[in-house]
Amino acid sequence: MEITSRESVAKDVRPARYLVATVAAILGTIVSVIAYVAVSNWEHRLAELKLVELAKNSEQTLNSDLRYATEVLYTLRAYYSTTDHEISRTEFQAFAKDLRGRLVGMRNTGWAVRVTREQRAAFERSLRAQGFADFEIWERDDHGNRIRARDRAEYFPILYPDPVEYTAQILGFDVASEPVRADALRRALVSGSPAATPPIDLITKSEPDGFMTFIPVYPNGAGLPDKSRFPIGFMYGVFGTAPMIENILHAHATPADMDIYFFNPQVAPESGRIYWHRADAGAAPSAVPTAADLLARPHWIGDIRVADQDWGAIFVPEGDLVPGAWSWQASSVLLAGLTMTSLIVIYLLLSLKRTLHLEFLTRSLRAATKQLRRESEKVTQLARMDSMTGLANRASFTEQLEQAFDSARRGGGRFAVMCLDLDHFKDVNDTLGHPSGDRLLQIAADRLKVLFGEDHLIARLGGDEFAILVADASDQAVVVRLAERIKNALAGQYDLDGNEVHISASTGIALYDADTASAEDMMMRADLALYQAKNEGRDGFCFHSSDLDREIHERVTIGEDLHAALRNNELELYYQPQVEATSGRIVGLEALMRWNHPRRGLLSPNSFIPIAERTGAIHALGRWAIEEACRQIRRWQAEGIVASMVSVNISAAHFKSASPLDIELAETLEKYAVDPSRIEIELTEFALVESTKTNRDMIRRVRELGVSIAIDDFGTGYSSLEYLQAYRVNRLKIAQQFMPDVAINSGSAAIVRAVLVLARELGLEAVAEGVETAEQLAFLLSAGCRYVQGYYFSRPVPAAQASLLLRRGVISREPPARPATALLRTAS
Repeated sequence: MEITSRESVAKDVRPARYLVATVAAILGTIVSVIAYVAVSNWEHRLAELKLVELAKNSEQTLNSDLRYATEVLYTLRAYYSTTDHEISRTEFQAFAKDLRGRLVGMRNTGWAVRVTREQRAAFERSLRAQGFADFEIWERDDHGNRIRARDRAEYFPILYPDPVEYTAQILGFDVASEPVRADALRRALVSGSPAATPPIDLITKSEPDGFMTFIPVYPNGAGLPDKSRFPIGFMYGVFGTAPMIENILHAHATPADMDIYFFNPQVAPESGRIYWHRADAGAAPSAVPTAADLLARPHWIGDIRVADQDWGAIFVPEGDLVPGAWSWQASSVLLAGLTMTSLIVIYLLLSLKRTLHLEFLTRSLRAATKQLRRESEKVTQLARMDSMTGLANRASFTEQLEQAFDSARRGGGRFAVMCLDLDHFKDVNDTLGHPSGDRLLQIAADRLKVLFGEDHLIARLGGDEFAILVADASDQAVVVRLAERIKNALAGQYDLDGNEVHISASTGIALYDADTASAEDMMMRADLALYQAKNEGRDGFCFHSSDLDREIHERVTIGEDLHAALRNNELELYYQPQVEATSGRIVGLEALMRWNHPRRGLLSPNSFIPIAERTGAIHALGRWAIEEACRQIRRWQAEGIVASMVSVNISAAHFKSASPLDIELAETLEKYAVDPSRIEIELTEFALVESTKTNRDMIRRVRELGVSIAIDDFGTGYSSLEYLQAYRVNRLKIAQQFMPDVAINSGSAAIVRAVLVLARELGLEAVAEGVETAEQLAFLLSAGCRYVQGYYFSRPVPAAQASLLLRRGVISREPPARPATALLRTAS
């Protein structure tokens, strides 16, 4: 009976034990499946967010670089509009070739001039007279055959094509003769900005593998109504779709596992395909997929802006970017869940300790939920962060700036915006490569993080440009200290894979005030201040102010007045004698430009030459100075005055212009019948350094004309025996910066003596500039200097006074006393 009772009890207990184990197994399996689905969904969501982030970055890159490519037409238009003479075919093609060489994918550029029905016959005759015997304005008929252009009120024939090899194919083609191009011309005329065609059959190609952009060029001085009605023509650019897109994606290291399908959104994706970028370009060619196939897969659709046209782009992941049907993480979760369920069931069957198993399962589920939440927050954060540096990106910074601006408007306190970039960062990319440049940006970002911590928002806006939102700028002295700390922090040494780099930073600061119109206005003010900081020599900071706005307005006004100065003969050359130190005999003259401004009076070169270099007017000024110097030498010869050699300063910007310096010199010397030995060209060491990159033969060709070459301000720039060996110059002009204390400062004296020894060893003449006192002259005589120039003998004088000096031939001065022994010992 006792045994029977135990068996009965066991039978009574067994169903309950099985029921509990069954319920636990079902619950565990359900939870495991739920966790598996949740993790799978999370991984798919993460993959989708990663796709969106990468696709948006690619979209932004494409839009930025395509905008830069199409806006090259502004440069062409500015070159055509601002030049003070009619651009020749050769000049246009030389300038356009340089631009085209910097843009992979730009096939050609050109100038299409406006010709009315009444002007057509005369226009065609003038082109035939220029050597194009069969020239006519032409178009293509419906079958693509070339025919004479039909009668219309106006035409826009191609006049200057680049490259020159296309001249025979496209010269005279009326770009307004076809509806697609005509529509782009109309849109460009209405907006005054570049307008693009969709991919079309190009004149030089038989398939639609490129597109054209147009921008109108208006006559100088035309008012706004005239601009919209009467352009003088259009600048155009022809771009190859495939090379342009592939170059952009390759240059910015676009993810390798992503196909991009470009299409015209105005038509169905199937019939509007523009280009297909394959993720695996090295694989065997395959058929282009249909838009329906791509849209059926994971994808993201973006907008690509080409001038004024919108393209659609379908970004489709490939390879590792594609979320797979099987995931080891989700499978691991499922396996772990089923395993735990099995263990729980076994444990329940063995010990009935259900509570322990349920608590363990609850903890596991909570941990998985927290992990999912953390990953979700991480994905959200990545969308607002610069992937390279870990700083906030432009979008995040703009959002925070607008919030700070709104708060300040409501009386929330004063804040500041600091824009900074790294000086000469491009040199690091060019010499060490982009990976080193990226590493430098990361180090700079880390230093800014350490400097500011969490107190202020730091963002990378793009390239080497950073921005900082200073939340509390009520005390300007605090902002100054922050700027000083930024300067010191970024000026340290950078170790880039074994290469030591020293780099500085320039900072522009804008403080909020009641006159600030918007957050965007704050950024513009900070950018202006940054520009001023760079203009003042870099490696520093500058606050925006109303004075800065006025100064910029002043520079713009002077730049505009310069063009009028050339037309109105407001420029004049002054001449400063160069004399033999022992006798005072005049051995040469330096021509120095002066501007007789109608309102500002007599201006020295320092007040307008830097502005001329930035606006592009320096070439015209240099050409005028050469011609005026030759004209004056001719006058002196006619008056029987023995004209010494005249030195003319040439800017580095002029030295690199499209019009070769040696050709300008040869034409001017021949025009005025001037002996080339009477002219000397003064170049700075900076011009010599830049010339090695643009035209290595220029100095040789100038010397072959018989014109002398002098290095101006020697000792203050890139002084190097390498340049003196590479370029056989005639004279070194010792910079006047060393003269004020040359007789009492051992450093200045040593430099001057070294230059004189160097000149003698190389067989060059040396001229000391800025000699103002007898003591300075005495030192130079003791150091063996033969030729000097400065106020001690004569200030720069007008041509009439220079004529009197040349007639005398000698500038008399009392011979300087021999320096005292102590003085000489100090100087040496």
